Amino acid sequence: MAHSTLYMLMFSINLIFIVTSIYSWSLKRFYVPDAYKDNFGELYPMSRTMGYVYILQLFELPYLFLIGRPEALFYVNGTGLLFFTSSLVILFRGYFFLRFYTIRQVIVFMHPVIIVWLILLLPVFGVIELTPTFHTAMTALILFISLGYMLALDQIRRKIAMTLREVDEDEYSNEGDFPIQFARNIQWLPLVISLVAAVTFIADNAVVKMVRDVIFTVLNMWFAIYTLNPHRKTKHLPEMFRKKGEDELLGSTVKYRLSAKYCQEIEAKLVEVINERKLYLEEHLTMNDLTDIMHTNKNYLSEVIARSHYQSFYKLINSLRIEHACSILENDSSAKLEQVAIESGFTSGSAFSQVFKRLMEMSPKEYIVQIHGK
Repeated sequence: MAHSTLYMLMFSINLIFIVTSIYSWSLKRFYVPDAYKDNFGELYPMSRTMGYVYILQLFELPYLFLIGRPEALFYVNGTGLLFFTSSLVILFRGYFFLRFYTIRQVIVFMHPVIIVWLILLLPVFGVIELTPTFHTAMTALILFISLGYMLALDQIRRKIAMTLREVDEDEYSNEGDFPIQFARNIQWLPLVISLVAAVTFIADNAVVKMVRDVIFTVLNMWFAIYTLNPHRKTKHLPEMFRKKGEDELLGSTVKYRLSAKYCQEIEAKLVEVINERKLYLEEHLTMNDLTDIMHTNKNYLSEVIARSHYQSFYKLINSLRIEHACSILENDSSAKLEQVAIESGFTSGSAFSQVFKRLMEMSPKEYIVQIHGK
């Protein structure tokens, strides 16, 4: 009786997961918020692909009707791990870096997944037996293939984090002013989903699979509520994601528009203005503020800074702040770090210490010891 209740519970939860996945697919396929109709494709370029990720969950149907069968459990966990990892790579490359795949490219990219999926179906339909040797060999193969996709997901995550940092450092002089963006919130999500699927596969346990279904069902429900929320605001991706391709973010050649001589002239004027007006002492100085003061084109100014040894607006302003702080510490070894931070344009002592250590490769206290020997 207890076993029947457990099987019924597993069946019900798995069915709910499949139903919510189909519903999520229908939202992505047919629902377009009125506020975004004019530029929905630009704001959500991978909406339809996201829908395909949801509809792929129909691969769970054999398990739904074979709850408790080892071959069905092995099939659904192995296929799930491969489908999640591979499809999330395609989804995130397209969403953040506009790297779109044709149907042929998708098939080529996912052909190991498709082959393994078909092989795993054989024991489910009784074509071959799920022997220990078959189980071990397929487990090793699935983990090997999924590891490759997960490494690709981690590479995408690092590119997203790097790009976000570049975008923020091009605009703001204080980390506390960096905006919280959609990309930063979800950059870890694909890896987390993949790890949950990997743990489920390795555990090879029906109860663990049921817990995974609960987690993914909650994610589906959150997605549906978020999508249908009439008050939600659209999430514009930073321009850098739109202008840069995925490969360019790893250091390919950048095309500059200004001559080296002109860059040097602008840079000299820029540093002169910042030092004369002591702009770096303003806590919340932004790139827009500097552009207004310089009366110049923002794109040109960004290029000048990017080509200088400072590399970003953030590093330019904070380097000057650290220089100012060092001069204070050199003249007064007993100066309180919190006060030095405020006088140097930092919002707090902790922010000052963090930037100081990053740029000087030592803490403020270590710097004082180095200069004054105490």
